[in-house]
Amino acid sequence: MEVSELLESGKSMFKELSNDFEERLIMIHKEQMEKWQEEIKELRLIDASNEEATALLSNARFLLQNPFSES
Repeated sequence: MEVSELLESGKSMFKELSNDFEERLIMIHKEQMEKWQEEIKELRLIDASNEEATALLSNARFLLQNPFSES
């Protein structure tokens, strides 16, 4: 095998590895983005639930601090 053939073979292998690496990197990025989007959805649900609880507690505090006087 000649040196030029070895160089071409090495170049070809490197290009293939580079492409595989790039594809894998893109796939990992995609998976991470999907995971983050799912976590953001969950956090939004928790946030909405916390807002609801805060409103209820706020109303309860108001009622406890300002009892109705029935005359």
